[in-house]
Amino acid sequence: MNSIKNNDLLIIKLGGSIITFKDKPLTPNYQTIEKLSGIIKELKKHYKIIIVHGGGSFGHYWSVKYDMHTQPSKYPDEGVSRVNESMIKLNHIIIEKFISKNLKPFSIHPSSLVFNNLGCRERIVDIVDMIKDNDIIPITYGDVVHTTKGNFSILSGDALMNILSVSLNPLFSIFTTNVDGIYDSLSNGNIMSNILIGANNELLTSTDTDIEFTNMSFDVTGGMKRKISESINIVKNGTPVYLVNGFYPERMVDIVNGRDFVGTSIKLQQGEKGGN
Repeated sequence: MNSIKNNDLLIIKLGGSIITFKDKPLTPNYQTIEKLSGIIKELKKHYKIIIVHGGGSFGHYWSVKYDMHTQPSKYPDEGVSRVNESMIKLNHIIIEKFISKNLKPFSIHPSSLVFNNLGCRERIVDIVDMIKDNDIIPITYGDVVHTTKGNFSILSGDALMNILSVSLNPLFSIFTTNVDGIYDSLSNGNIMSNILIGANNELLTSTDTDIEFTNMSFDVTGGMKRKISESINIVKNGTPVYLVNGFYPERMVDIVNGRDFVGTSIKLQQGEKGGN
């Protein structure tokens, strides 16, 4: 959709595990939201920013309760309503905090950007037009969305990161999570600071050693594995991906300034060609 590198654009995912308390249903983490908004204000001095946020103990709570998934199906109407309403509430909390920081947020419901898990070209292009000559920060989020034939599905924030990053080709795509990065295993607890994507979508270390999914900590819940899957597609389309601990949001400043940081970078293996 967009083959020009947007060198002044960052797309940032605020993980549900950091903006809410995942073990406390429907409970926002105001302290972390405050810290994130402060760092985003710093980044905004030099970059255009698009925010995607997860559901945490809001949308995830109801989607589990009503057994709703990313696979389209005729889920219970009450479940659809509950997930949708809870995500609107969480989004409103984020929006209010950004307004208090004079960040000029603009909420975009995901169903206006995506249909049947595919990006709507005109609406996504409209985001670029929105931020090009304005001081706005568009904010969208994972939610339940209508697909076809009366079916609904859960559209994750990670999937939205993929759709937006591939479409808009930002300078960086940054995922903030509740861990310091991607670990080589739960037993070792070593962060892999650099991961390369090979020609066949294999994950490699900086020494070209193949990384096996089964050895990695993200297989425990599947959450990190999904992030990796979305990240591979983002990287193959030309945008580096970074995963950092959102409880230390200042690490995002280190990334954009080219400094050493605690976290994981995911990039194309040297010699591979990215782009649309």
